[in-house]
Amino acid sequence: MTTPHALLAGILLGTMLAGSALAAERDSHGLAKAIAEKLHARRQYAASIDTTDFSGTDIGCIVMPRFELRRYRYPGHAMICEVASTGEVLGTLLNKGGRRICDPITGSFTKGTSCYAINICGNDETLCIQ
Repeated sequence: MTTPHALLAGILLGTMLAGSALAAERDSHGLAKAIAEKLHARRQYAASIDTTDFSGTDIGCIVMPRFELRRYRYPGHAMICEVASTGEVLGTLLNKGGRRICDPITGSFTKGTSCYAINICGNDETLCIQ
């Protein structure tokens, strides 16, 4: 193996190991908790500046910019919507170029409680807001 090939192989190996280490350190529980708290607050106070409502529907959305996701070690930003009548939650994590980072964010709100079941990038979390 020549020196440039060995260098390239080392860089690729280091990138693969660092990438998986960063992905393993993501705080899906913390992010799910933040999403549940924002959705719950949106249900109570729909006039918040970082929420959106689609006129004539019961769909409300929250936006989580990059600086909020950084603390949970997720790159990019997120948009998550909830259908008030059914409690269905659907959203996505996008990188700064607008490409999806992982599987969609899915979940549901349990009526009669303040609990959310949320799946972020394949990680299931169930959280109740006090």
